[in-house]
Amino acid sequence: MSINQYKRYLLKECDNIDEFWKELCPERPLGNKRGRFIYRGQRDDTWPLVPSILRINKKINHKIHIKCEEQVHNELMILNYFVDQCDSIGISIINDSLEFRKRYLDFKVGDGNDKSFIDPSNWPSEELLELMALAQHCGVPTSLIDWSKRSYIAAYFAASSALKHYEENNDKKLAVWALDIEKIKLYKNIKLIKVPGSTSNNLAAQSGLFTFLKQPGKMGDIFSPKFLENEFENTPDTPLWKITLPVKYSVEILKLCKLYGISGATLFPNYNGVSRSVFDYINTILIK
Repeated sequence: MSINQYKRYLLKECDNIDEFWKELCPERPLGNKRGRFIYRGQRDDTWPLVPSILRINKKINHKIHIKCEEQVHNELMILNYFVDQCDSIGISIINDSLEFRKRYLDFKVGDGNDKSFIDPSNWPSEELLELMALAQHCGVPTSLIDWSKRSYIAAYFAASSALKHYEENNDKKLAVWALDIEKIKLYKNIKLIKVPGSTSNNLAAQSGLFTFLKQPGKMGDIFSPKFLENEFENTPDTPLWKITLPVKYSVEILKLCKLYGISGATLFPNYNGVSRSVFDYINTILIK
């Protein structure tokens, strides 16, 4: 039986900064005029939409192939270590209680994560999502993908990262992905995760939210992850767009972002954000 393959995403290739900036303008449909798009910026338009935990799998696994339940174990192990380090310096975590830790952070048989080890497609428990969101915004790898409600914030992240890696990236294109959150309600394997802005200052500053893609596989199966965009190849009317621009325009993007009050300092409102702004400035000078 043949399966129809549809476009995973719609592509808009921009040739200049004016076209790119206009396409993402909040007053235009793709720029969120109707409030139904979320955005993600990446410095390389050839990269798929992959959560950070899958990008580091080769580093933490010595085996070429791991089983699905081992992947769940690895993710829970990293989340546990994040909580341990928060405890060590007296920082609170989301939804904390003895019962929460016993049910959802323990590895022991009989606890809340049992279902995820027996059937890895149940990972993660709904109760862990807010904690995962906090960890993600602190730079810890999880199976969530970061997005923003604001298109120009995504453009900043794409341009800032492209400038940081300009020597290896200068002949490529950067990308801003736009995802229609009304249409993804039709896809049962995709979850849109919104957590309170009080979860993280960075999260609030970036108008951040997350997607989670349920991965297939049973206990004993080799873990073979899917990418988000592949979820749309068997249905018409994809909810996903990719807007690209040559990396050489990254400096112009950062300048425009600054005019709109978007910088490393405003998106990371702490000393680390100030430092990020300084390095953006240095990279801008070096590219001139």
